This record gives sequence, structure tokens and C-alpha cells, in this order.
Amino acid sequence: MQIRPLSPGSKKGVKALTTTLISILILLIGALVVQTRVGQRRLFIDDSHVLTPVEVAALPSGTLAVVLDRRMGQSEASFYYRLLRLVLERSDQPFALGFSTEVLPQDEVVNALASERFQGSRNPTGVTVGAYGAGAALNRRLLPVMIPLTGGLLGLRAGWTNRNNLPLLAEVKDLPDLRRLVLIQGLGWSDVEIFDAAGLRTYTTSPDDLLRLVDNQRVQLFPRGIAELERESLVVRRQAKDTQLDHHLLITYPFAGFFYVSRANPVLAEAIEVGFKRAIADGSYQLLLEEVIFTPWLRSRLNLSQRRVIHLRNPDAAQALAGVDPAHWIVPWRALEASKLTRGGQLCVLPRLRRLCQ
Repeated sequence: MQIRPLSPGSKKGVKALTTTLISILILLIGALVVQTRVGQRRLFIDDSHVLTPVEVAALPSGTLAVVLDRRMGQSEASFYYRLLRLVLERSDQPFALGFSTEVLPQDEVVNALASERFQGSRNPTGVTVGAYGAGAALNRRLLPVMIPLTGGLLGLRAGWTNRNNLPLLAEVKDLPDLRRLVLIQGLGWSDVEIFDAAGLRTYTTSPDDLLRLVDNQRVQLFPRGIAELERESLVVRRQAKDTQLDHHLLITYPFAGFFYVSRANPVLAEAIEVGFKRAIADGSYQLLLEEVIFTPWLRSRLNLSQRRVIHLRNPDAAQALAGVDPAHWIVPWRALEASKLTRGGQLCVLPRLRRLCQ
């Protein structure tokens, strides 16, 4: 067989074909990468539940723009999102609800909301409402709706830890023992001041690094409100293979999460407050609390009755929580402050917490 050299025209054709094939290959690889990223994003939150700044700008006049500050692991099934929807529905005000487009450090969003104008260039996050731990300083900067989001359950803390630290945590009996550990919290979180006042060693970082540092054993414990554990377990399974829920300690301190909005947006605050009180009065709030938080997952993994309680004082509580109606608390803070409750089993006998232990 005689092999003839390609003609100049044939060479050009082969080159063009090769270029085309390479371009197609690049597009296919790019599509796979994009599809993977979108798939990972939708594992936690569907795009239909994101409210972008462009969409907010197109809302009809008189419609409340409710953009919730998105946190790690949250989805439309998360408690804060469902609670916000419930109270807005009870408010009888027209609204559009969605998550922010990105997960951002809390202090960055708070700074944006605290600006005199809560929309436009001074608030590039687009957020109009956040669910944050209450604090006197935060109450001054933003406008709080002073109804505890979970009745004080946010002040009951269990922690994520590396599996190799479990024996170490099992030896912790009291506050001096806890002070030997290194804890971790997010930048700008109100809990940090409470831990500092208790003499605990606390490392702070951005949300993206929290679980990585736990999984790498750079810290020993990442305390979280028990109402936050189940949704975060999805992220833990995906991002932190060696991280588990500690089953020994329950850290408690007077604490509550509030819905916060800009002080330049009192209309939204009023709608949330009115709707929240109506939801409490008609029983729908309690039903949601039991459905979303007191789940079989939490009851089986929290093992509350076997935990040792270590109570911390919150020097900011008297001022930060002064406006809370006592009837809205689920957690018995006075008994905890008096050191009358030292084991989780003592909490299990209380009527409003009993179901958490069944």
C-alpha cells in the first residue's frame, strides 16, 4: 500500500477537525464540572428558594422583600426558613421569601444591615433578615424581634468533634476541665463573648473553615445549638469524614436567637413580630417546633438523658434578653443558674422537653 502525503488542503481540514474535537471535549468537561457543582449546591438548597437582588428590585410596591441570611447546611426544609414563612403567612402582609445567594460571614452581613440604607450599594449581600444569637451590642446595631426562635433551645449546646477526641471529652466533668480544651466558633458569633467570659479557649474563623479545623483535630469541640445539629449533619457527612457528634457534654447558657432586620426596615420587623405572636397563640409554632426540631434523628443521637450539664453564665443575658416574655422560654434558666440541674436526665422530666428524650 502506498501512503501518500496529505495535500495542503487536507492538512487544513484535519487541523480544523482536531480543533473542533478539542473544543467539544472542553465544553463537555466544563458541562460536567458545572453540573457537579450545581448538583452539590442543590443537595442543600434549591435555586427556587434563593431570592436575588435582581428579583427583589422587580417586586411590586408594598411587597415585603424577605431575604434570609443563608447559613451552612440550610435548605427550604430548615427550621428558621419554615418558621419565617409561617410567621409571615400569619402576618397577613404580602411578601416574597428566599435565601441569600451566598453563605457569608455573619459580621459582614450585620455590617451591611446596620448601614443607614439597608438596600443598594451599602448592602451588597441583599439580605434583609438574619437569625442570629442575641446580644446587647447586636440589639443596638440592628432591630430585633424579641421572641426566642426556639424558646431558648439555642442555649443547649452539643458539639461536633473529631472521633479521636471522644475519649478526651468523656473525661470532662466540670468547667475547669472544659477550659483545657480548644473550642471553635464563627467570626462575629455572640457565643464567643460568653465563652471568653467563662475563661474558655475559643478559636474563631470563617464559616467555610469550621468543620475543616474540627476534622483535622486543630480544635477539640465545635458547640452548636441542638436545634442546628440535624441540618448540619448533612454537611458533616459530606465534608468532615472523621467528625462526629460528642455524646457526653451538654453546655448550657442563657441564650436565644432572634430574627434581626435593619433599623431602617421597621415594617418588616413588625410583620414578623405580629405573625410570630399569632403562630404561638394558635399552636402552629409549637407544632412546627416539635416536627422540625424534636425529630427521631435528634432524639436518638442527642441521648440527652446521659449527658453531663456544664452551665456557663452569660453576662450579657440580662440586657440582651430583657425584653423576652417569660412565657416564651422552654428552657428552665433559673434552675440551671442555681446549679440544680447537672444531668440531662433532669431536663427530660420537664413537660416541654420530655418529648426530646423519648
